[in-house]
Amino acid sequence: MDHDDVLTALREAARRAGEAALRVRERGHAGEVVGKGRGGDFTLRGDLEAERVAVDYLLSHLNCAAVVSEEMGEKVLGKEGYVLVIDPLDGSRNYKRGSPLFAVSIAAAVGRTLGDVVAGVVYAPAMGLEIYAAEGSGAYVNGRLLDARSGGDGEGLVFVGASPKASFLPYAYMLGLSARGFIVRSLGSASLELASVATGGADAYVDAWGTMRVVDIAAAYLVVREAGAWVSTEGFLGNPPLLSPNERLAIAAARTEQLGKKLLELLAEELSLTMGSIFEVVGPGARAQSAR
Repeated sequence: MDHDDVLTALREAARRAGEAALRVRERGHAGEVVGKGRGGDFTLRGDLEAERVAVDYLLSHLNCAAVVSEEMGEKVLGKEGYVLVIDPLDGSRNYKRGSPLFAVSIAAAVGRTLGDVVAGVVYAPAMGLEIYAAEGSGAYVNGRLLDARSGGDGEGLVFVGASPKASFLPYAYMLGLSARGFIVRSLGSASLELASVATGGADAYVDAWGTMRVVDIAAAYLVVREAGAWVSTEGFLGNPPLLSPNERLAIAAARTEQLGKKLLELLAEELSLTMGSIFEVVGPGARAQSAR
């Protein structure tokens, strides 16, 4: 099975999962908590239903070695086949409040690192937005071929990942960017924010606080690379970051290398955070050191 065929299966699984999540919300159960996922966050009924639908479909259509998912954690199925990386509802807070800014993110990899991802889809069912890519075949949004380098309008619109787990760091960085004339936004959905660099919805994306999970951005990572964007990552467990529920990473992406490096320079200037040594300052590694 080639990568395009794998992508076809991922897209169908994402469509079905998105429809399942919307049905849960239409029945008035968007905010219903049914447990906790392996990542420690509360699991909504929509999370659980979307994950079940996606996993069931993919396991019946692809030869899979493992599934790494937001809710179930990691499930090893065999020694050969694809590694599936799934976030059934990226943007759960938005979802339960009725916002359309949430997405199903599904990626397939031929190994156990982020660099091994060969197909991915980010599907926002409430907006009818489908962003997808297969290695070597380019990236697309709703059938339109993407070229990140030709997008944007020069405004310097930057999405910054912001999470309560990141404390004050993203907000301090946002202030620094704003003071230098950048337009700064945060959507509450990492996959949509990162993929927007490919679609032209943003000029760049930065999340360097040591709290990002690989399930959130595995699909969007391939999308921006296939669209020709500049991307830099650092993993806590490995580089390239590992496809593991325990992995945490920092990521920056931009339409051009010049813009990306400028944003990293500002990150170092404002917060003394340098890609390549992020986890010496923030994230699990820094917390372990401070506890000694």
